[in-house]
Amino acid sequence: MGIKPKLILPKININLLNGLSPSRHVRNIVLIAILFFSNRMVAQQEKILEYNTFVQWVATNHPLARQAALTAQIGSASVTAARGFFDPIAYATVNHKTYNELNYYQREMAGVDIPTYGGVSFHGSFERNSGQYLNPEKTVPTGGLATVGARLNILQGLMIDQRRLALWQAKAFERQSIEEQRIALNNLYQDAANVYWEWALSVENYRVLEQGLAVSMQRFVGIRSSFLQGELPAIDTVEAYGQLQNISNQLKDQEARMYSLRQLASTFTWSDEGAPMDIDGATFPQPMRNIDPQLFTEELLASIPDHPLLKSLDQEREILDLERRWKTEQLKPTLFVQYNFLGASVGEFEQHGFFENNYTLGGGFSIPLFLRRERGNLRITKAKLEQVELDIANTKAQLTANLRGEINQLRINTEQLTINAENVRALERLLSGEVQRFDIGESSIFLINNRENALLQGQITQNRVRAQWLITRAKVLNAAGKAWEELIEAD
Repeated sequence: MGIKPKLILPKININLLNGLSPSRHVRNIVLIAILFFSNRMVAQQEKILEYNTFVQWVATNHPLARQAALTAQIGSASVTAARGFFDPIAYATVNHKTYNELNYYQREMAGVDIPTYGGVSFHGSFERNSGQYLNPEKTVPTGGLATVGARLNILQGLMIDQRRLALWQAKAFERQSIEEQRIALNNLYQDAANVYWEWALSVENYRVLEQGLAVSMQRFVGIRSSFLQGELPAIDTVEAYGQLQNISNQLKDQEARMYSLRQLASTFTWSDEGAPMDIDGATFPQPMRNIDPQLFTEELLASIPDHPLLKSLDQEREILDLERRWKTEQLKPTLFVQYNFLGASVGEFEQHGFFENNYTLGGGFSIPLFLRRERGNLRITKAKLEQVELDIANTKAQLTANLRGEINQLRINTEQLTINAENVRALERLLSGEVQRFDIGESSIFLINNRENALLQGQITQNRVRAQWLITRAKVLNAAGKAWEELIEAD
């Protein structure tokens, strides 16, 4: 974007200046107009920043797009972390005590615990103990004792436990983070489209006014020449000069708006290294004239249930529903059994049945007498779940109404495209006819200026409708939750 524009001067008949009065005021008017056009923004080798290219930059390098991608990565990392609750755990302990040259005890143990996705966990260990004051309960064969066993939750923890709750909620959060990424991209696409087409509108309006100023300036020069030759009254030169000033002021205002919007569009263009990129004055958006007035039908309303915002709320509901299941599970008593098979070596496990010899068997039972904490937590979770249900219903209604409104607005904009095109053609014919009437002495500069102002406003309105159609199209995609697909396809 570093190419500087090659300036183009309008085709002005400079010889007309020679017939003017040597009045410094008149010459200054014409020279100011010429200098104004020497700073025009349209370059001979202007570069066009296509809309698709602009969107691709936004999708690839914009900080919000990168933040959205990180949101999805956080969701994936959460699942990885939750799976860690099911990682086997290896452990080892060593305890020695020697006092007054007596070996009180020496205990050594190593083992592994293996949690599972069901209500059972397995474990295995090997221990070797010795010492004069060793607890008899810890007495094992000289070569050590191997233990293989399992623990089974029979009531609370059989269908769901904290480990499974954490994993299932993490998976729901991962799905929700993907939808959150799409929501962010959805809004980013609409913001980028709005800025780009507003910038394109300012450029189109600048060119309309620029062309109008060129015509107005040449008309002023011609009228001034006719006045000096005694063919027109002096008031006509004043009228033409006023029109020249009026359009010049509008053009200056439009130039300032075009610059501001180009700077705003630059905030959406970032390099691969994450540095902001400035759009220079030689770069312009693509023209808005070649647009396809494609209509979106009511069939798009069928996509509302797939809107990222609703799907994100669905995952929020899933997370709370899992929590509700766990809170309900906690109303059950805690009841577990634990069995351990004992043997001096692994081979002994095959020599005895489970309950014949060399085993330990145990269990436990507990329940809060009033369950007030459990019942209170369950009521809180159910209330939160109901809040999300209401939020989903309200959000769905709002999204549907918003989408219908944007589809209707797009339909109206499409009709306005045709109406304004016909209006501009009519205003062009009126201006042409008024000029012809002036040439035969049946009109005035005042009427020509009115026709010209009407034409300029008609062309500006036509540009506004074109830009509004393109912006509304982006709003329709955003309202339907489909705008993020445009960024994904561009990336």
